[in-house]
Amino acid sequence: MKKFFVIILSGAFFLSCAQKGYEDLRVVPVPESMTISPGNDSFIVLRVEIPRNGHIYGNPKGPGTGKPTEIFVQPVPGITTGPPRFLEPKKFYFPGEKEHTWGYEHETRIYLPLHVETMATPGMRSMEITFDSLLCADGRGGGGAMCLPEIRRMAYPVRISPRGGSVTRHDPAHVAEFMETIQGGANDHREENGNAIILDGDRAEDDIKVLSRMTFAPRYFDSGITGLIQAILFGIMAGLILNVMPCVLPVVSLKILGFVRNSGESRKALFFQGLSFSLGILASFGVLAVLAAYFGYAWGGLFQQEVFIVGMAGLVFAFALSLLGVFTINPPSFAGRFSGDKSNRYTDAFVKGLLATLLATPCSGPFLGGTLAWALTQSPAIIAAVFMSIGAGMALPYLVLTTNPAFMKWVPRPGEWTRTFESIMGLLLVFTTIYLLGLLEPDRVMPSVTLLGFIAMGLWQYGEYGAIHRSRLSRVLSVIMLVVIVSAGYCISFRFLYEKSPQAEIERSDFSIRRMVANRDDAKISVINFTAEWCPNCKLVESVTLGRDTVVEVLDEGNVDYMVADITTSNPAAERLMELFGSRSIPLLAVVPPGKGFKEPIILRDIYSPDEVVRALAEAEKHITR
Repeated sequence: MKKFFVIILSGAFFLSCAQKGYEDLRVVPVPESMTISPGNDSFIVLRVEIPRNGHIYGNPKGPGTGKPTEIFVQPVPGITTGPPRFLEPKKFYFPGEKEHTWGYEHETRIYLPLHVETMATPGMRSMEITFDSLLCADGRGGGGAMCLPEIRRMAYPVRISPRGGSVTRHDPAHVAEFMETIQGGANDHREENGNAIILDGDRAEDDIKVLSRMTFAPRYFDSGITGLIQAILFGIMAGLILNVMPCVLPVVSLKILGFVRNSGESRKALFFQGLSFSLGILASFGVLAVLAAYFGYAWGGLFQQEVFIVGMAGLVFAFALSLLGVFTINPPSFAGRFSGDKSNRYTDAFVKGLLATLLATPCSGPFLGGTLAWALTQSPAIIAAVFMSIGAGMALPYLVLTTNPAFMKWVPRPGEWTRTFESIMGLLLVFTTIYLLGLLEPDRVMPSVTLLGFIAMGLWQYGEYGAIHRSRLSRVLSVIMLVVIVSAGYCISFRFLYEKSPQAEIERSDFSIRRMVANRDDAKISVINFTAEWCPNCKLVESVTLGRDTVVEVLDEGNVDYMVADITTSNPAAERLMELFGSRSIPLLAVVPPGKGFKEPIILRDIYSPDEVVRALAEAEKHITR
């Protein structure tokens, strides 16, 4: 046991002595902080000061033993970072190593590219940057050759200024050096085990340039398409399979339900319903073929468009409400005069065919991937032929079902069970709507959900006052109200309630008691906004009052510290402070003067005006000693 402790102590002493020469490794960000406006690019310089007789590894490190130097950045809203750019390294050979490594000694610089998104909200950000490297001694200092890990973590402040505001100017020498690393310098080609490493870009458009230099010889496990006839046959099979994909199954079930409802009608009427549904499918595939052949849309590419997703969610939600009994779609009176009520069934079938196809595009199944991959490399005519074959395969079961009366005998007769089936399908469409909303960016989900609320409101009144038994005037007014409610709902949801307001320009920080006390002693006014995501009045006052230019101007002054106390979830310190301020509800804005006025905060509750905020700050400023 004694021998064991001696070994441990000796090892600890040796490590402490060995590490003594390396404690001076420093990583210094240049500049110390940065100001940049939305839509612009910049970079951070990490100056690495390496102790004498030591070196760190480059990235890539080369074929020899070692660890590449790496930079990690914690994601920050509104800011994206590109791969770090390294300067030209030096070649090292360690004793006993046959292969070389790349590295740096004395000093080097690492450039971290930044891009601020166009829609980024102005304000302060704190980027956590981690420098992870291995510092190695070459033995010249008398301590022997050895390596120790060196990890440095730093919080780097970045201020996003309003568009057109002031920005940080870099040292011209650093700009030139940074551009050299991008335009063919140290990071372009580096031998790594005989392969060329290409890192030529820190943005998506530069990635495209990199990909343009690459060639591949892919191998597929599925059957390769050898010609048009095979592609068409595979397309028909792929279309058949699409009918059982989860995306499209609810709508297909609705159409089968329509056949059940009308199973007692003439063979001709059923055939035209099946034909209308099939024509809707083929019409959708015709549009998709045009988009693919002439506009470069891939299968499912429409689901990359926010407007399309929101529109589809609204349409599917409307179908769900109809099945759940909220309203019934009535044929226009002029359509009834010219072609009778049956025309509405055919129109309904056609629309459901369109919808079924569009909902199928996020899905893929057997045969579809290989067929589309081959078709999209061909001429527009062949693309159209293949797409229409997929549509024909998808439509085929419904044509067969409605063409041959013998098949209709297997379809159950309508009855009380159909109402239950309609409700189940309606609920499935509600879940389809939720799925569609999940495809949106997080900040677009709430506006879309709010819009669905307005759609429900509009369709409810349409079901009440636009029903077929109502007077013609009532039905016309109900349709007008439906258009007005949905249009107004869109504007309110996407243009007002959730629009990013100028309030985001205020430099803000998270609330803390220590920060408030420090402001008291530093002659700073603490402005504390108590808010929560579930508080609509808070959002209103932040948009209408705190978003005003006059308020933003006074809150951005150097002697004001604007803090946000978020009580969306439990926040004991903020809630206790609210009690001390004599309030238990939000919205609440507390203006806490420094110095002797600290114990007499000015409290603005409920819906307060911009003038009240300005007056409260003017009153608090009287306590600042000049």
